[in-house]
Amino acid sequence: MTDYEKLKQDIKKVLGIDLTAYKDQQMRRRINQWIERHNLISYAQLVDTLHREQEHKDKFTEYLTINTSSFFRDTKVFDVIEKQILPEIGGRLRPRIWSAGASIGAEIYSIAILMNEAKYTPGLLLATDLDAVVLRKAKAGVYLPNQVAGMEQEYLSKYFDRRSDGNWALHESIKNRVVFKRHDLLKDPYERNFDLILCRNVFIYFTSETQRRLIRDFVKSLKPSGYFIVGSAEQIMDPASYGLQRVSYCIYRKISA
Repeated sequence: MTDYEKLKQDIKKVLGIDLTAYKDQQMRRRINQWIERHNLISYAQLVDTLHREQEHKDKFTEYLTINTSSFFRDTKVFDVIEKQILPEIGGRLRPRIWSAGASIGAEIYSIAILMNEAKYTPGLLLATDLDAVVLRKAKAGVYLPNQVAGMEQEYLSKYFDRRSDGNWALHESIKNRVVFKRHDLLKDPYERNFDLILCRNVFIYFTSETQRRLIRDFVKSLKPSGYFIVGSAEQIMDPASYGLQRVSYCIYRKISA
């Protein structure tokens, strides 16, 4: 057994994260960068540190699960969400929307803001992530200036308050619309009957086999004609084989039975 194979076993025991589903080359590079950055000398020392230091464990988990996000990320996608998807599903009886791999919550809060602007009432705005630490940050709804950079000034002034430390706090009226849950895409059951599911910039780190399995699971969780949105580097080849049709850039729709 190689040192990295042993590390994958140890990571699963300590963190509950199954690295066999991730692309080895990318994940190995990230872990090696972490080891170098923290002056560790081996995988064994990393594992020992994870056992002994809770703060190191929390930060490593956040680093490993690749938490990057921003409000209204990718304007081409959010234009379609605002002008096509939400007007369609917003007219239904309380639409259900899921942001999977929600990270700091910027994506689901962006949708909550758009729904509030259009006066749509959601049945469920669900945000899930594997990392419990980042979920706590998302629930808190406090963001650094660079995390709200690029947002329309109208939304920033209407839905956020500038704090004395320079950070921005999201209004409770938007925060209270969202349900946050810890969820492992690889092993936890998926809720069903969603009108819209977003899982962006998550697939890219998984093996091709794992990607195919996750897409099938997400499609099962969609209502007929429900929408599925992926990241810009995660375009789905042969969407029809999953019961999907391409709507536009990064956006697919479940083919009705």
